[in-house]
Amino acid sequence: MLLGSLCYRDYADNALFVAGAGENNGEFYLPYALLRDRFGREGIELNTPDRNIGRPVAFELHINCRRQDPAARAYVYLYENPLIRPLNRDRVALARYAKWFTWDGALLDDPRAVRQLYPNRFELGPWNAPAERPLFCVLVASNKALAVVDPRDQYQARVRILEWYERFAPGDFHLYGRGWERPAALPGRWGRVRNQLRKLWSRLRPSASPYATWRGPIDDKVALLRKARFCLAHENCRDLPGYVTEKLFDCFRAGCVPVYVGPSEIAELVPAGCFIDGRAFADPGELDAHLRSIDDAAYLGYQSRIRDFLLSPQAHPFSQATFVETIVQAVVADLRK
Repeated sequence: MLLGSLCYRDYADNALFVAGAGENNGEFYLPYALLRDRFGREGIELNTPDRNIGRPVAFELHINCRRQDPAARAYVYLYENPLIRPLNRDRVALARYAKWFTWDGALLDDPRAVRQLYPNRFELGPWNAPAERPLFCVLVASNKALAVVDPRDQYQARVRILEWYERFAPGDFHLYGRGWERPAALPGRWGRVRNQLRKLWSRLRPSASPYATWRGPIDDKVALLRKARFCLAHENCRDLPGYVTEKLFDCFRAGCVPVYVGPSEIAELVPAGCFIDGRAFADPGELDAHLRSIDDAAYLGYQSRIRDFLLSPQAHPFSQATFVETIVQAVVADLRK
């Protein structure tokens, strides 16, 4: 039995592979549990690094690029986008890896890069009809901001829509997530300083949230989305080639119609009829008017197109099964050379 180490944050004692580990009732890390099972069928035991101390390790698989040198032949899955984790696009740092599994189109010109879109779980319903969805529009997001000021920032775009609903239609908007007991986080270096001061002040002098639409954190995002007609599903950053995350596919799982902003080529990856393109509206008021114009028949049309997409070969690159097979086959082929 060969040994491999999966290195991510400070996870130890194989907790990364336990059902229910991680955000959203464990959905976030489910692909890694599936990855471990699949490696096991190839005669490879995949563990967190602490379980392999003092044992010969055939390879390491890092989740995101790390600064420290690996102790064995290493591979990397570049999950986070480079505006949040710049090291994930640093080719000098990436040179220590045998292969880069990445959605990032800016890296795919390198022979070590293997295209790997973000893995998602698919569900085909039955989904609640529009009349069974009491929440008009929801946003599920933590109160965070980019460390840099960048025109592709969608944290601030989401906040602008939130603030419009706070002012004009608070009864039709529901905000969920952590950190909204204080004002929206600001981007950039000075924004980070202000955010820390606000966080400290909120601890010293707790007060009501500045957002009347905030309903607190949520444990099961998909269960919530089954009750919502629309969801703001903007990626954290727009116009990054290939950057399509669970924000879109969580909506699809729940049969909820997403308002989406992501990579410019999104219509080549996912049919345009499956989502509402947030770029098409000049301001939040125009977006709101469009959402209210979608009747039940049109809504059911979105759900039908989402189901057709999830059943089609076009969706396969986004599946957890493809994620697992892409990584396992590439690593096993290298080990057998």
